[in-house]
Amino acid sequence: MVRRRVHLRAPAKVNIRLEIVGRREDGYHLLRTWIYPISLWDEMVVQRGEGLEVSCDHPEIPREDLCFKAALLFFEELGLRGGVRIELKKGIPVGAGLGGGSSDAAAVLKALRLLWAPELPMEELMKVAAKVGADVPFFLVGGAACMGGIGEELIAPLPPLDLWLVLVHPGEPLSTAEVYRLHGEGLTTPRGRNSIFSRLPPKRWEEFLYNALEEVAQRLRPSIAVLKELLLREGAQGVSMSGSGPTVFGIFSSHQQARRCYERLKGEEDWQVFLVRLL
Repeated sequence: MVRRRVHLRAPAKVNIRLEIVGRREDGYHLLRTWIYPISLWDEMVVQRGEGLEVSCDHPEIPREDLCFKAALLFFEELGLRGGVRIELKKGIPVGAGLGGGSSDAAAVLKALRLLWAPELPMEELMKVAAKVGADVPFFLVGGAACMGGIGEELIAPLPPLDLWLVLVHPGEPLSTAEVYRLHGEGLTTPRGRNSIFSRLPPKRWEEFLYNALEEVAQRLRPSIAVLKELLLREGAQGVSMSGSGPTVFGIFSSHQQARRCYERLKGEEDWQVFLVRLL
């Protein structure tokens, strides 16, 4: 019997380290980044239908977002004819540096493969994912990984880490394109942090955590520095910003410590606070 409907969860991610190691001729930044999926999800139902339709419960998500682009490229690149309806329920903040849009796009590709081309090799689906967006291949791989290129090249899988995180999103999104543009204009100071760490977890998290985009992001959202200091005061072993921001996270060694911090911060200001663990 032909499968007609797929229900998926699309996880968010955190970059526990993000280095910028160069730029391509087309202006895109070359990265080396250590990424872990986390226990914060969007929910998605993908089903066969007429035409291409995307609906979302979040008013800021445009109809032709990355989900739409992923579905369009799937059919175009593989030479398939079909229609699909995508229903998206957001749990991941928008414009937060947590990869929600890319994860949603990867979930769409997984669902379309199940519905339309179950025999399609993963290598072929990865090619489509790379054309959708830089972070989409990471979510298609489905586990913690060190990624390179513009975020689409798998360098190495990463070991599982039993860690709890408290995430704080200050409530106002940041434009990824704007952050990278300002970084490219030289508003940051080179820090010489481009070096591979072979062992995780490190002895001291503050020596490992790094985000090359953080200085620019803090210029645009000074609250990032404030939230990092607050998480440290609440007992985090290390703090950093995820992706292009503005979400910051603190790493805790136990659920009890993380829960205590979460309870103290939730409901404060206009922040969105999440208690998650690495997947």
